[in-house]
Amino acid sequence: YVLHWFAISQPPVTLLLGLLGLGALGLAAKGAFRRRAGAGPGAAWGAAELRFGLLLATCFVLPLVAFVLLRPNVNHDWRHFYFLHGPFCLLATFALMGMRQLPVQGLRKEWLGGAACALTAAGLGAAALEMAQIHPNQHLYFNFLADRKTPERLLSRYITDQQFTEWRQSYEYLLRQTPAAAINMEKKYFTSVLNLWKTILPAADRRRFTYDPSRDPDFYLEIKENAIQRGTLPEEPFPPILHRLKVYNDTIATVSTPDLSRVDPAVADEYRTLHRAATAGVPAARAGGYEVHLRGSRLAWVKEACEPGALMREFRIKLYPVQERRHVEFEAYGVRFDGKCLGAARLPDFALARARLWQFAPDGGLLWEVEVPL
Repeated sequence: YVLHWFAISQPPVTLLLGLLGLGALGLAAKGAFRRRAGAGPGAAWGAAELRFGLLLATCFVLPLVAFVLLRPNVNHDWRHFYFLHGPFCLLATFALMGMRQLPVQGLRKEWLGGAACALTAAGLGAAALEMAQIHPNQHLYFNFLADRKTPERLLSRYITDQQFTEWRQSYEYLLRQTPAAAINMEKKYFTSVLNLWKTILPAADRRRFTYDPSRDPDFYLEIKENAIQRGTLPEEPFPPILHRLKVYNDTIATVSTPDLSRVDPAVADEYRTLHRAATAGVPAARAGGYEVHLRGSRLAWVKEACEPGALMREFRIKLYPVQERRHVEFEAYGVRFDGKCLGAARLPDFALARARLWQFAPDGGLLWEVEVPL
């Protein structure tokens, strides 16, 4: 995974030159070992440069070899190995140095080196232009070796090392859509690290975000950083999404709402239909005033007499597969209509033993909890 991640997240020209630098160093070291100084690519470097290059190669290769052999428990990301970018980019300069001294019949040495430098500048310029196009989310850059055309392909396979720029863009969308109005948000946006990034906004905009536990939140914000943990879960169009922030063909953040009065009436009718279909028959379990229903591939929970503020805290769902010890845990959100609160989630196609649903209280304790056999 780590080697693949490194290959698809590098500008192609840097990846090519770094590999050429490793190869050139290998040839130069071989020539020096056989006491053939001045032969092959090693002619571009003296003893000091060769020692420095071999040190760089060791600093780059040894951690990867140790990772592959020892298999440490790390997150599914390249972030633990960012320190390797430095030596790898310096190895790329050794490839350019070698090409500047490589003899080619009919060409002056400077011409080949100049052409290599020009192509390198063009390749880095193309990567910089692509990053400028996806700004301020340039940390999500992937090169052409990754599948960037299939929708949601990248996020279904990789954690995208989220840098919280998605939060600010979502906040700014809310400010544009609700001019001069207070915006009620969940408590976590005022007590966690998310608040630190919200303070990047101007003071007048920050004051428009409020927390009133006696009311439902006006909007939900969701960042799709850890989609790899949900890659096996089918997409659930719930609650209604008002805005998607996309990079390449992947949704990295969404803004949704529990208030169906904010959406098109036809969309609201779809949720009423979903409620009728999902909650027909005898409930599978009850807890906290909610009735939990299992209908086909959808788990739904509904509270008929739903007081304001019931949707201020997100729902948590944990699925337990039959044949695996690892569980799948994710957040879910509800909608309000006709005095009811409705939540729903699609179930994956592999066999499940049970599901656990719960909702935290504002003080962090359990508000209610129920387990449903599947």
